[in-house]
Amino acid sequence: MSNSNAMNKSTIRTMTVTSLMIAITIIMTFTPMGTIPLPIVSVTIMFLPAIITVMLEGFVPGLTVATTAGVASMIRAYIMPTGILFPFIQNPLVSVLPRMLIAVVVFFVFQALIRTKLPRPATIGIAAAAGSITNTVGFLGMMWIIYAAPLHAAVMSIPGTPHVSVWAFMLSIVTTNAIMEIVVNTIIATLVVMALTAAKLSKY
Repeated sequence: MSNSNAMNKSTIRTMTVTSLMIAITIIMTFTPMGTIPLPIVSVTIMFLPAIITVMLEGFVPGLTVATTAGVASMIRAYIMPTGILFPFIQNPLVSVLPRMLIAVVVFFVFQALIRTKLPRPATIGIAAAAGSITNTVGFLGMMWIIYAAPLHAAVMSIPGTPHVSVWAFMLSIVTTNAIMEIVVNTIIATLVVMALTAAKLSKY
């Protein structure tokens, strides 16, 4: 009976945490809370709840939140388009798949590291950074694979920068937005997961 009660409590907690993270993800996607708008692209932290969920509750809950982040970003690209990249984000292979891969990478990196003697904050931070890097590489990579020619035309259309190559454009994203996202997501994820783990609200 006690084992059954423990399982029920664990299931309820997982469902509660997942639902809360989904709600936070949606709010962050459709409000300024989840993005830092720049002239060409936006620095986003809306996939942070997915990273945290993976480390708190496991793969399936984290994948659910990550998929929500991708779908929400795709919907936002249709109803709230801003910037030259939004037409490409309307494709789920660009907006949804890379976000789903965040959960995959974070889960396996986190599970591998918790078996080592690394300090807990380092384990969390490395897994969070891996997830953020996955998002950047997946997003830009899929956009390049699918939309190389249209992306080149879009970059060439930027006022005042007629000779900027696609590679230079992507490099500028990596060296500015991506680095900022990695730093911010790593710090926040580490603080949140450590705090919730200390409060015994984590499975791991």
